[in-house]
Formats: sequence, structure tokens, C-alpha cells
Amino acid sequence: MSLPNVKVVIGNGNMGIVSSSDDGIAGLILTGAAVSEKLELNKVYVLGAVSDLKKLGIEPETNPLVYKDVKAFYEISGDGAELHLLVVSEATTLTQICASDADSPLKKLINSAAGRIRLVGVNRNAPKEYNPTVDRCLDADVITAITSAHNVAEGFLESIAPFRLFLPALGWTGETSDMFQPREGSCNRVCVVMSSDGKFGESSSYSAAIGQVLGRAAKIAVNQNIGRVRSGAIAAKGYLMDGKTPEEHYSVWGILDDAGYIFYRTFIGKNGYYLNGDATATATSDDYCFLANGRVIDKAVVIAYETYIDDILDNIEVDADSGAISTPLCKSFEASIVRAVTTQMAGEISSFTAYINPSQNILSSGQMDVECDIVPTGVLRNIKVNLSLKNPTA
Repeated sequence: MSLPNVKVVIGNGNMGIVSSSDDGIAGLILTGAAVSEKLELNKVYVLGAVSDLKKLGIEPETNPLVYKDVKAFYEISGDGAELHLLVVSEATTLTQICASDADSPLKKLINSAAGRIRLVGVNRNAPKEYNPTVDRCLDADVITAITSAHNVAEGFLESIAPFRLFLPALGWTGETSDMFQPREGSCNRVCVVMSSDGKFGESSSYSAAIGQVLGRAAKIAVNQNIGRVRSGAIAAKGYLMDGKTPEEHYSVWGILDDAGYIFYRTFIGKNGYYLNGDATATATSDDYCFLANGRVIDKAVVIAYETYIDDILDNIEVDADSGAISTPLCKSFEASIVRAVTTQMAGEISSFTAYINPSQNILSSGQMDVECDIVPTGVLRNIKVNLSLKNPTA
């Protein structure tokens, strides 16, 4: 007989806390120059803070674009964020960076991280002798790069390595008549950035704020809009890609937004610049016409894969008469994916459901189909307030 006492048992494992995810792991591909014994071109480096620039010998005088975008990334995301950096020669075009060739910079970047990168920013500081071909008010290189980058990203999705990209709206003439419209495309894995954080180095053109926008996306939850006002202003000073301030282009904000560009805007009573939203280069009828929706589904894809991968080539009992999976086993498989998604995406989705039809004949097909549905969180894109005077005695 034991001595009478009160025994307290501390429980564990009920909080649903998960380890850090890959949601905000980012990559940057930038044009620049090699630094002897410190920075090689076409080699991927993993950074964790802005101080890593010094270790690589990256200075604003010799590598202005690389210095600017990496510094801007960490000013927004904060030190500690994982950033994979690949520097290529200044002669490399956006289309070459995003090419489908096996050894293209984009593929090299993603492969180097074993598919863990979820967000990629690409930017270019063209050499003085570069003479762009203007197509629909943009450098034609941007237009071809959008399609190429999307195709590469779609290819990696098949390997369960989903990612989304930010490309710069280089060469914008400042005109909107007959302007290229990303919304008329079908490249929902690409965003086109019209925001600029100024001129850098010897370039005569304004540089897209790729590092800055990438840093905002890497910092926030997958379901949040990068233009979310509550997240605060993203810049105190800025331009659009033709070198004019957002205020000077106020009259065409609606046109640029409808066209599908990401650019700086202001709000009355708020200091600084905010992003107008998170449009992707596809029609608004596409489920993933906004970056946040795409990031939500990408995260769910990875979770679903990780949930079921251990069951591949496993043996399961089936009904002796129909060859179908038993209903209890179906419910077990459903519960596993629901538990994984709702735990790891708490606060990022409204609800998640899964259903497995028990009548599937596994013996003949060897395949189990799982139907999953996500109800995303809503985004308040517009708020209408009906306000009027009222005479209570009238």
C-alpha cells in the first residue's frame, strides 16, 4: 500500500505546436560581379542576416543591386530569415535566369535547397550597353521571363517543391495605353513588381524593389496579403519603374491594379507607402489570381504529401467481397490529413475537410483517391460604409 499523496502528471503533446515550416524560405537571383575568394558567380550561398554581406565581400560600390536587395530583404523580414542567394553575371537576362534548361540559374537555386524554397525574387541591373526591346510599354525580356518562370515552377510542383516568384517590371515607359497586362496571362505562380526603390550603382534605370517585397512575403503568414495595411508601411520613399513617384501616377493606379501589377500606393492619414495587393499574372477567374491563395494551396500540397508518403506500397486489408477499403480505414486516412492540415495551418485557413469514398476497388486500381477541400480565410479588399445624417423626429 503506497503512502497517501497527490500525484500530478504533466501532459504533453496536446498543444498542436509544430516545428518551424518552410513557408518563408526565400531565394534571390540577382545580377552582379564576382568577389575574389569570397563570392563566386552561379554559386548558391545561404544567408541568415544582413551581416553576411560583408562575409561575401558584397559592397554597395561593387555590387549595388545585390547589396541593395539583400539589405532590403532583411530590413523587412528581420535577421534570422533564411535566404538563398545566387549571383549571375550582369549580362544575364531575366529569360535566361528563368529558362527551362537543366542548368538555368532558377533551377540551380531550387535544386540547391532540395525544394525547400517557397518564394523567389529575381532582379537585374542591366549593363550600360544593354538596349531593351520595348513590347507593350515593357522590356520584352520581362514578358518572356514570366512564362518561362511559371513553367519552371509548375515543373517543380510535380516534385512537391512548390514556389512562387517576383519578377521586375523592367523598362516600363510610364505609359498605360496598350500596356502589357499580366492579368491577361495564365501564369499564376508569378507576380510582376512595378514598385521601385530607386537608382543604384551606375545604372540609369530605376530598380524594382524585389528584395523589399520578397522580405514582406517571407515574413507574413501564407494567407496574408503582402499589401495588408495592418502590417505597416513597406517603404518611406519610393517610385514606380519609370522613376516617377506613386503620387505622380495617382490617376492610373486603378489601371495598374486591374492590369495585375504590384506597386506602391498611399492611404490618407497614413505615412509611407503600402503595396496595392498581391496580384499574380493570371486572370481574376483563376483561383490563384492572388499570391496568398497560391501560398495556401502550396502549403497544403506539401502537408498532404508528407502525411501520406509513408503509406506508399503499404499493405491494407480490403473487403473480401468488393476489394474496397473498409469504412473505418477510410475514416482513419481522412482523420490523418485533416489533423495535419488543421494543426499546421491553424489561423491560415477557415476550414478543411477530407473524404475517401469507401467503394474504391483498391485491388484492381492500386490507387486511393482522397477528396480535400479548403475554405480559405477571406480578405477585406474593400469596405463600404453607408453614412448619412438622420433626423429622429422627421
